[in-house]
Amino acid sequence: MNGSPAKAAVASIALGALLAAAIVPAWRVTAGKRRLREGETLLLSAARQTDAAARAAVLRDAEEVLDDAAQKLPHDPRPPYLLGSAALLRGDFSAALERYRRSLAIEERPETDLNLARAHTAAGEGEAAAADALRAVWLAPSLLRDLPSDARPAVQAELMRREKQLSLGNAAIPPLGEEPAR
Repeated sequence: MNGSPAKAAVASIALGALLAAAIVPAWRVTAGKRRLREGETLLLSAARQTDAAARAAVLRDAEEVLDDAAQKLPHDPRPPYLLGSAALLRGDFSAALERYRRSLAIEERPETDLNLARAHTAAGEGEAAAADALRAVWLAPSLLRDLPSDARPAVQAELMRREKQLSLGNAAIPPLGEEPAR
């Protein structure tokens, strides 16, 4: 009987630790999703800003919130994707490319390929942009309408060429975009 209160205390502490271990990850995910929605709202607000100083301030807030979401949701492709969009809005094309690539490393999504193409275009990397645009449209044909009108014919022609090759038994699926040579 001498050790009973001590054993009960240790058992209570162990049980509390087990419960905390089960609750903390779920809490982090919930908090991360909330921060993600908050960051997305700020990003949309920044995109609508016509005043450059106001846009920059809202983008800083959005990136801070999205960085927090990325830490809480390390396996979710949306925080780095949205951070890439924030960098693109800021005009930091290399940061946008890096963040879109980070998102693609987690999960490929056609809209990420499309925005990677936009970032390559803004950075003056036409070949990489064309490859990423082709990959995006290959994965989601409806994205063709989101390409600049002058880029659509080339992407559509290449898509048809690859589809024909594929129907003939030749694997012609567009690869993920390659890093441009520097």
